[in-house]
Amino acid sequence: MMKKYLVVLILLFFLLCQVSWAGSYLDSAHGDLNNGVFRTATGTLGYVRGNCAHCHEMHASIEGSNDSPAPFTLFAQNFDTSVHTGPYQKADNFCFYCHINVGAVQSEGSITNKQYSNTFGGYTVDSAVDIMGAFNLNSYHNLYDIQDFAKTKFDFFKDSSNPCVACHNPHRAKRNKAHPTDPSYTAISRPTDHENLWGDDANERMSNYTFYRPPYCYGSNATYEPDGSALHNGSLMPDYNAFCTDCHQYRVPTSQSASMNPNTPAGYLTAINWSTSGDMHGERSRIYDVNGTGNSRTGTIIAPYNVVPVQSNYVLSCLDCHEPHGSVLVSGRPSSYLLRKKVNNNRVDGCGPGEGNFCETDFCGSCHTFSHCGGPQGCFQCHYHGAYGNGPGWCGFWVGPVF
Repeated sequence: MMKKYLVVLILLFFLLCQVSWAGSYLDSAHGDLNNGVFRTATGTLGYVRGNCAHCHEMHASIEGSNDSPAPFTLFAQNFDTSVHTGPYQKADNFCFYCHINVGAVQSEGSITNKQYSNTFGGYTVDSAVDIMGAFNLNSYHNLYDIQDFAKTKFDFFKDSSNPCVACHNPHRAKRNKAHPTDPSYTAISRPTDHENLWGDDANERMSNYTFYRPPYCYGSNATYEPDGSALHNGSLMPDYNAFCTDCHQYRVPTSQSASMNPNTPAGYLTAINWSTSGDMHGERSRIYDVNGTGNSRTGTIIAPYNVVPVQSNYVLSCLDCHEPHGSVLVSGRPSSYLLRKKVNNNRVDGCGPGEGNFCETDFCGSCHTFSHCGGPQGCFQCHYHGAYGNGPGWCGFWVGPVF
């Protein structure tokens, strides 16, 4: 009887593979016949590139203790839940077996995935060239925190799910790095809509915000992210704000640091409100003009945010300021909140040259000028998500709901 059930299970597995081959999986980055996954260990067995068996092993994943398949029949542990903080090793996360610079199981070796600032912003210095490397930078999306939070909020996410699938559907994600001019090649799926790609439809892009304008590419005053062209209406970018706030509309628990917001409990990140009643970098109406008129302490806003139509108001994308996987550490801060090293056309230094040096004043100076200053690391004392005019201590003036 056990053999009979096992045969049925095997047939069902390969039937599901065939269904995937006929549909969206074949169009995905992993299922692509030209560039898809191809594991060295199975390459000699006759499996074509992109075949399910490069990630899933029906027999090798059987657990001897109860004769039942391991979760998702993967060839290695999906995620080590005992690892609560980095740095990470390859065996900690199944995705790292391929998305790693050295020691990948791919037949071609490592898979290069540079940071967002490099791939879509034109930045020329590599802090990390692979996904595991980005997660091992000093500021990173904590994988345990992602898993712990996602399983409480999203029906598709289970105790045995990989943290990466909270933002990516591995059977649908596409190679956006190879097609920066075409948002239909998006790699992300919203946690609230896991079975579909996010950004591939015209109504899922930053161009839906009337006052959005992407930042300049690195070193340019004429070309824009994400593709280095003159087009600057956001139509080439997924709506990252809707994507990120699927999680960050809530107070997300964090293992890395407490929030800077005095109104947010310790051990949590501040809930982000990007609506008209929320942060100034979101859809909230401008309170002062771009040239500082109305308040002598505001300074001015610089290009490309000081011209029509965005001079009347503007909305930023989360990835205009943040890296999605990991970033350098802001000096003197317990966490840099994945802040980008390259913002607008500026390399953020200020406290000295090098990737590891990062000053808040230089970060904010990528888009603002100052008429006041609290020191090189003083901006975030008053300006942070959820700072609604009631900053701590000496920040008694109106600071606005800015970062």
